[in-house]
Amino acid sequence: MYTIQEDYSFAGGVPSAPYSIDKSVIDKLDPVYVEFYKTALSNNPNILYTHRVPLKEIRESGNVIPGQTPLVEMEKTFDIKINDIIPARVFVPKGEPPKAGFPCFIWFHGGGHVLGNINTENSFCTHVADMSKTIVISVDYRLAPEHPFPAAPEDAYASLLWVYESGSGIGIDINKITIGGSSAGGNLAAVVCQKFVNDPKTTKLPPIKLQVLIVPVTDCTTTPKTTESWKEFEFTPQLPAEKMLWYRALYLPNESDLTNPEASPLFYSDESFSKNPPCLVAVAECDVLKTEGIEYGKKLEKNGVKTEINVYKGVPHPVMVMDAVIDQGRQLLKDVTNAIKQSVV
Repeated sequence: MYTIQEDYSFAGGVPSAPYSIDKSVIDKLDPVYVEFYKTALSNNPNILYTHRVPLKEIRESGNVIPGQTPLVEMEKTFDIKINDIIPARVFVPKGEPPKAGFPCFIWFHGGGHVLGNINTENSFCTHVADMSKTIVISVDYRLAPEHPFPAAPEDAYASLLWVYESGSGIGIDINKITIGGSSAGGNLAAVVCQKFVNDPKTTKLPPIKLQVLIVPVTDCTTTPKTTESWKEFEFTPQLPAEKMLWYRALYLPNESDLTNPEASPLFYSDESFSKNPPCLVAVAECDVLKTEGIEYGKKLEKNGVKTEINVYKGVPHPVMVMDAVIDQGRQLLKDVTNAIKQSVV
């Protein structure tokens, strides 16, 4: 359907700015977001036409989405190499640590398994660390197309096991581990939880206390022809269907992997779902990924897992990193931190 060029962009070129919100979705979006789009996004092809710009150019620009609040001051922030290989950043909140150590929230950033890095969601990580008094570890997993599936879930799972094995050395209480991610990172968090509960080597480890799946990718077979939210929000701003298909093409070049549960965790069995930790699913109302996120939460519920599904009204996919702009972003942050605090009591 789309041609990937030598620079890893989709063919078609970038239209001339400014870019308007498609008429099919503009009346469904919060007016505050619409105004922000007009003033801060409408002239930015690297944000709105990411999939048609050379990948090298996008990565060099940083691709940090506007709308985030400043970082919260931490007690300390430092970088590590998990297993001497996987880069990660550790955010330690201010305050006296509990005798057993701080709880830990392992975080996987978004970016379609293609973009994002250890810097793109630092604001969110510091807020979560501060508000929930939790050490946050942000994992800089390998990205496609240089490292397509299954490199990212391999790194993500290795990172979780490392925290269990070595986390106490950096002040973590391994009995209070939670895990989460946004978009592609939400996909990885879901996959890691499924792998953990099915791994015979983890049976003697403390359970994961909570999974937080923010606007997650759970089904890599979806298209505008098959899925309600993909059809309704095919031309939604910031993550239209075409961009999502670009991410998928680079991450999953082998069509046979689309239904692999480690790429599409919705395809795990009911038995596997039934063993999962409690879950908070956060989806954006005006997002192509809304349907599959809700379906994932409902499958957890159906299999007896305590699950909260929150739909943030009138906003597109990047709601999590827009807490400086929209109330829904601020509310999502509160919901996440409250869920973490309640899970590790």
